[in-house]
Amino acid sequence: MRFLFGKKNASNYQLVVSINATELRFLVLKIKTEQEPELIVNDVEPIKNNHIDHALNAFNERYKKLSLEHAPVTVVLQPAHYQSTTVERPDVPEQDLAASLRFQLDELTDMSPDEMVTDYYDLPLNASGQDKITAVVASKTLLSQIVEAVASQSWQLDSITVSEVVLKNLFQTTDNACLVLYGLSKSRYVVQIYRAGALVFTRELRGVRDLSKYSAQEIELGALEPLATEIQRSMDYYEGQLRQASLRRIVLAIAGPQREAMAESLRDLLAADVELFEYPSWMSELCEGDFSDLEALGASLSSRIEGAAQ
Repeated sequence: MRFLFGKKNASNYQLVVSINATELRFLVLKIKTEQEPELIVNDVEPIKNNHIDHALNAFNERYKKLSLEHAPVTVVLQPAHYQSTTVERPDVPEQDLAASLRFQLDELTDMSPDEMVTDYYDLPLNASGQDKITAVVASKTLLSQIVEAVASQSWQLDSITVSEVVLKNLFQTTDNACLVLYGLSKSRYVVQIYRAGALVFTRELRGVRDLSKYSAQEIELGALEPLATEIQRSMDYYEGQLRQASLRRIVLAIAGPQREAMAESLRDLLAADVELFEYPSWMSELCEGDFSDLEALGASLSSRIEGAAQ
């Protein structure tokens, strides 16, 4: 799913900008033909007074020696800047589907229909008797600001996408079904289920305590039981409503000193194989380490995946 498209220009670099409520994350990757990319920048810049253009300009000045002119940029919106929900597929021609969604989303957002930019993506599995899509809405004012800010740096906008879509790129080579629990910040936890490399289920968990704060003793005494219950609900939906085989593999992309203890506890609570996510080797030297950069990493993989499919 892409909100916007731009023409691609030849460049030795690929840029990714991931935007949350308070800061921008900026990746610069040097592209190598038929090789893994080289990550040469992984940096953050605060957004002051909603000035995305000032933050991008700060990046461009900081790394001007790289000569990033005309480099393609993928922009990833985090949930502070968009909303998504599952809706029945509108009975309209395919070419009109995205635009028609703004009239169905009045209760999702306080934006007027004229201020909405809407898009959608399909999940490959639906519950029996349903034909649903995931609708996504963002502010036209915000998107216009992003377009203008990218253009002012002489970069080439490739696409604007959303975090829940790009995370799946981290598991494109996964054949067997797996559930991934992402800890993308101290208060943001997302469950996604993949089958044959495709996203089939996504859900943001609400009210989860910062898991990195648990001690080994607390974990041993059952502190993860509420989390296990939420994970089990996602597995039950996949197996029951989507009529899929039992899901027995879980991956934890969660930071903290007790990662091994968390994995062991969830193995016992869920009777499943639980493993820890590790960064790709080509990113390991510059990775953030706390998984807050995974959405940007997933977006950096998008163009290579799409190019290989063409």
